[in-house]
Amino acid sequence: MARLVDKTLLIDDSDIDLFIQRRFLEVYNFSNQLVLYKSANEALDWLKNINGEPAPDIIFLDLNMPETDGFSFLKTFMDLPEKVTSKSRIVVLTSSNNIKDRDLVFENKNVIQYITKPLKQADIEDLKKIINQN
Repeated sequence: MARLVDKTLLIDDSDIDLFIQRRFLEVYNFSNQLVLYKSANEALDWLKNINGEPAPDIIFLDLNMPETDGFSFLKTFMDLPEKVTSKSRIVVLTSSNNIKDRDLVFENKNVIQYITKPLKQADIEDLKKIINQN
């Protein structure tokens, strides 16, 4: 089965959540390459300096993280190089089921989906439809 996207970035401060998300995406042949970061700051630094490397197609972003949370990541994301902001689409993958959080993240034009953990097969099917529309 063909992969849905070439490169995916996972950002979550939890080792367990990163492991589960990575395995789930591998099982469903979601991406050719998975890049993982436990810190939004480290992920932002990587995105600022990817140089000749292609930007990720999809970024799975946790909201509740220490230091820089997902909301701060979204604000800073818009200041990244255009080659990143024009290509990368963001899927918020979080334990928060708060409607205010959902409304707030969709103010960022790059956010295409909001998923409450855990990631499920139906979420991937919905995401496939969204990606194929773009």
